[in-house]
Formats: sequence, C-alpha cells, structure tokens
Amino acid sequence: MSASPDPERFRCSLAALERGDVPVGTAVPARYWMVVAHPGPWPAKPIEAAGIADVAEELSAAMGRFGARLQLIRRHGRLEGELVEADGEPVFLVDVRRGLVGRASWQRPEDLVELAARFDDLPDPTSEPLVLVCTHGRKDVCCAIDGRVVAAVLDDALPGAVWETTHLGGDRFAGNVVLLPEGSQYGRLDGDVAARVVLDHFDGRVDLDRWRGRCSWHPAAQAAVHDVLGSEPDVRLPDIGPPHVEATGDDAWTVRVDAGGRSSLRSVVRTMSQPHRLTCSGGAKVQALYTVTTA
Repeated sequence: MSASPDPERFRCSLAALERGDVPVGTAVPARYWMVVAHPGPWPAKPIEAAGIADVAEELSAAMGRFGARLQLIRRHGRLEGELVEADGEPVFLVDVRRGLVGRASWQRPEDLVELAARFDDLPDPTSEPLVLVCTHGRKDVCCAIDGRVVAAVLDDALPGAVWETTHLGGDRFAGNVVLLPEGSQYGRLDGDVAARVVLDHFDGRVDLDRWRGRCSWHPAAQAAVHDVLGSEPDVRLPDIGPPHVEATGDDAWTVRVDAGGRSSLRSVVRTMSQPHRLTCSGGAKVQALYTVTTA
C-alpha cells in the first residue's frame, strides 16, 4: 500500500513502511519513567496537562535530577475526562536499570512533585509488568488509529497490565508499545500480531522485525544486540547484560555484548538518511541509520 501524496491524508507509518525504515535503534532513551494516570485531555506535551501544568517547573526540576521521562496514561476504553479512582489516580515510578516499578497515587499536583523525588526509594516496589500503548492522537494521527486497536487487543490478552499512553517517539512505527520495567519497545504492532509479539517477548522470544530496542541502552547498543540476536540463535535477550559501548569516532562505536559467559563484539556506524516526513503533521527531517558488522 502506498502513502497518499495528499498532505491532508498523509500517514507517516505507511510512508515509513514503503521506504523500508528500520525500527531498531529508536527506543526512547530513558532509564527512569514517571507514569501518571490522567483523564485528559492530553496536550502535545504531558507536562502541560491540566493540573500538572500548575507544578510544571517544580516537577520538571524533580524529574530532571534523574533524567526521568513523564508519561500520561489511562485505561483502554476510559472516556476522556472521566475520573475513576476516588482515592487518587495511580502513579508508577519505573527504574529500568533495577527492573522495578514503584506504585503510589496522586490527588494534588504537589503529590507528583513529592513522588518524583523517590526514584531512589520506590514506594511499594514490584517487578510486575506495565504495558504502555501509544494512542496520543493530538501528537500523531497514526498513533491514534493504530494504537487504539493494539491497546484493545492487548487489554484482552493481558487484563490489568495494559494502559494507553502519551507519545513514545517513533510515530512512523505506530502502533508503538513499551514494556516496563524491562524497557523494550516495539513498533509496527497491529491487531493481528500484537498479542503474539508481547506474549512471546515475555517468554524470551524477540520479534526482530518490530523490536525498536531497550530504552536504557545507547542506540548503538540496541543495534548491536539486534544483530547478535539475529545471528546467534542460542542467545536470548533475557541473558544479555548491559552492553559496553565505546566510541571510536563521532558516529562510530564498538559494542561488546555479553550473554551466557560469552562475549560478542560488534562495530556500529551511524549515517543519516535523506530528509523525510517522519510524522503525520511535521516537516521533513533526517533519521539515523545504523550499520552493524562483526568487530
């Protein structure tokens, strides 16, 4: 299927599929996530949402001490503006490096500022997964169209674990999903494959055509691990420790991937594409491309 040249009907995900854009290396770079249930409406930037905007400066400063990323969430099927929790809306503090999720709630905007200081002391920690599906229509049309179908399918397969969320980057790879606290992201999910891809991932099997990478790793490490998983069938993602990345130039790295007591070395080089429209509403931009060879 070809993307329509009509700018009013342009779909970035269809155009990216036609170009053959590769998802790997595009996982959002965030080791800490502040995931806040918010009934909406969701503006383009989560920090500008009603209530949260009242403490935007203080909350940004508190999250900034950890480099945390703010995501707004709501249950699939929940109406915009609908408040459900009488004793406060859920908040999840995610530490990807430790694989833990802290659980709390908020009623006042000031509660969020206080919670944003607790990444070192997570409240009520658990390793139970959070599955976030981007449905952020005000950010990108493809995310709304593709994401809502994916959210519905995953909500049926994993009841209680799935939330709709704000922008996860990589609009052109919609539908986009992040699996927390492990940190893997997937793109190009649809209603036919979403449940299989996510359930397989939890069983240690990675769909390499749709895996965008792990958000706690450098993009070069994401590309190197992708290559190792594709070329060494006995290596599983759960067995891989944090890759060691060493810069060898402005756009080149050597990456050591350790798994099961064995190391693999990869050379990764980054080049930039010609400008393309990477979102439904934005202008043309270049994208990073990663080439991997055995070191």
